[in-house]
Amino acid sequence: MDNAILDLGGHLADSTMHIGKLAERAGTTTRTVRYYEEMGLIEPCHRTTGGFRCYANKQLTQLMMILSLKELGFDLDKIKVILKMRGQGGSAGTLAASVLEDLHSKLDELNDQIAELEEVKGKVEQTITTLCHCLPCELRLEERLCDECERLKAQPHNSVPFFHRIQAN
Repeated sequence: MDNAILDLGGHLADSTMHIGKLAERAGTTTRTVRYYEEMGLIEPCHRTTGGFRCYANKQLTQLMMILSLKELGFDLDKIKVILKMRGQGGSAGTLAASVLEDLHSKLDELNDQIAELEEVKGKVEQTITTLCHCLPCELRLEERLCDECERLKAQPHNSVPFFHRIQAN
């Protein structure tokens, strides 16, 4: 029982199971399992005479690994490479080093995306603040002189609403 495989519900995995049970135990859908099979990431250990897919603990472990890597943001091509490395019987350290390198790159990408999103968030917040000052304005758009507006001049970031930059016909 030392090498027993437990599913997401903490249940001991049976020796073989059909696709529905595999998907349920891994916390995914049969459609996902079939897709991963089409992509060459997982394959049933055998099929019944009626053509039903059968999976063993090995496939459950592999599916759970695929799902974990997918959750970390790995694309299916990279997951395929990782699974191939795992199947080649190399050391756990070699596999870990490869995955670690990819995870560090992923973390750098995420930090860059967060910085970009923070910048956009700041601009959106600034525009919201500016437009809130425009709410009481009763001037028609073609009559407005936003750069001369006392309310906008009083703001610390001296921002003119985006619609002031649009030329009227």
